[in-house]
Amino acid sequence: MIDPRESVVQRRLAGVARVAAVCSAKGGVGKTLCTAVGGVALASLGRRVGILDLDLPGSTAHLFLGVAPGLPEEEKGILPVAVTDNLCLMSAALFAGNRALPLRGPEISDAIREILAVTRWGELDVLLIDMPPGIGEEILDLARLVPRLEAIVVSTPSAASIAVVERLLAFLAEMKVRTSGLIANMVQGDAAAVRALAARFGVPLLGTVEFEPGLERAIGSPDLLRTSNAAAVLGTALQEVRG
Repeated sequence: MIDPRESVVQRRLAGVARVAAVCSAKGGVGKTLCTAVGGVALASLGRRVGILDLDLPGSTAHLFLGVAPGLPEEEKGILPVAVTDNLCLMSAALFAGNRALPLRGPEISDAIREILAVTRWGELDVLLIDMPPGIGEEILDLARLVPRLEAIVVSTPSAASIAVVERLLAFLAEMKVRTSGLIANMVQGDAAAVRALAARFGVPLLGTVEFEPGLERAIGSPDLLRTSNAAAVLGTALQEVRG
């Protein structure tokens, strides 16, 4: 039987011009940082941006953006929390707070359908979805529920990151999810390995984010994130992505 929420998802996303999953097959590569800082940077350039944190057991986007857990407003659905004038956030952490969310596979899929069906995004230029690391229910469900989904893949230049991201890029191609480009993150010196990976799969290298020691102090403050070197790179990189 078809879940009636699946048809509602399409209506909820009708006003969203682009839906981009920010993903990586490996944890610890700064994917959430790229999502949060990129969202802040795009919003400061006048784009209407939403961020959806789908790393359900490990949600941290709200911490980067300085949003305290608390029940969002309801009005014929759930309204995402306003972060800045052009940026809003939806996250399971808003409801769960500091409580753990241990979810099995079917429960993850059910939670994804529920969040997508109840959230009222309104008119957005882009919805950035912060994905959990790895290849699991989240990307499989999104690819089915959002046929126009695109992927922005984050990798560091390390050999371990390159190896697992290569598998992710091959998987996305098999699933016919368009990869809009790669972001090289936490670069110290040379991003040649990420550049070569992008060339091998025929996708653009959207930007190279240098390792920025002082960025840790900006976490929790959209104003400080906006003035970081990472924001300058990511704002430009994500603007260049076309739907």
